[in-house]
Amino acid sequence: MSLQFSIPIIPIGVFYDVAKTLKMFELLMQHGIRCIEVTLRTAQALDCIAALKNTFPDAMIGAGSVITHDDFKAAVDAGAMFIVSPCVSDALIELSHKYKNIYYIPGFTTPTELAHALLMHVDVLKFFPAQHCGGAPYLKAIVEPFTKFSFSIIPTGGIQPAHIAEYLSVPKVVACGLSYLVDSYLIEHGDYINLEKRINEILACLPR
Repeated sequence: MSLQFSIPIIPIGVFYDVAKTLKMFELLMQHGIRCIEVTLRTAQALDCIAALKNTFPDAMIGAGSVITHDDFKAAVDAGAMFIVSPCVSDALIELSHKYKNIYYIPGFTTPTELAHALLMHVDVLKFFPAQHCGGAPYLKAIVEPFTKFSFSIIPTGGIQPAHIAEYLSVPKVVACGLSYLVDSYLIEHGDYINLEKRINEILACLPR
């Protein structure tokens, strides 16, 4: 498995209902977005991951807000192909090395955290919370001393459509993660018209 994106967008959602989550992801798939991160913030999250994986076996389904060993293992058992944490966890990095086909993506905010993760052989990282700690200019400044390393970055946290192009112009950034596409209120109320408007808005912001 390789972490590649035909469209450099990862929707990040907090989901409460399996059926509504499946319907939402079908809409994303129709627009070419084949990747999603389900945060482990609800009791239904693992069921949503399992249902997405079973219904869309060719999609890239991940789990977010993973902090403990139990979270990691439960997400993998449910079918997650990538695991995302809000921080750099040595314990989870070491655990991830036991899973050959699972990407572990720890979150960093500072150059110290980035260096630590890279020296532990992490090659995909999340810059978090992106918009709340300096945005794309800050990320670009952090990345510049580490250009000799081979790694990829996915900024997440407060990103809106207008920010996407600037983030994607930063070296090492391969995709942006954002919740704007999968707003929980719109999903719970079945407002697929506005969800589709948001999808089209995001797609229109991508560099040509």
